[in-house]
Amino acid sequence: VGLGGLGHMAVKFGVAFGCEVFVISRSKAKEAEAKAMGAKAIIPSGDAAAMKEAAGTLNGIIDTVSAKHDVNALLELLAPRGRMVVVGLPPDMPTINHFAVVQRNLVYSGSMIGTLAKTQQMLDFCGEKNITADVEVVDMDYVNTAMERMAAGDVKFRFVIDINKSLAL
Repeated sequence: VGLGGLGHMAVKFGVAFGCEVFVISRSKAKEAEAKAMGAKAIIPSGDAAAMKEAAGTLNGIIDTVSAKHDVNALLELLAPRGRMVVVGLPPDMPTINHFAVVQRNLVYSGSMIGTLAKTQQMLDFCGEKNITADVEVVDMDYVNTAMERMAAGDVKFRFVIDINKSLAL
């Protein structure tokens, strides 16, 4: 869920792991970017018909969104015994439909960060598969504008602040 700083990396990892990847986003506005990363398609969460069509079809969801959103609508997309892992933290605690989780034997879990050994393993995997983050490098004097753009959803996919003007990306 989401195609921002964490979400675009989830797509790249999923594709590298050999998964069939779908991006769940509010609209299809970033579909070209998602497909360029290897995703099959976008499921627009703002489209009730598309959400209904996708219901019960996904084995797993990685929720990277840190804004308020309907977690129960996402749970409906999971197949029986599906798994949803939360890595984005919205401002308010979501209300989970426990009946949907129990009746369909779903797993709802979270993850913050791995051990040093697991982190090294993932970095090694990134090196082997050439997985890199897509970033927009900005100077320190652009930070306020970057914050405004981030609030407006106008960033693909992560800002990196070049404090010393030393990055040549």
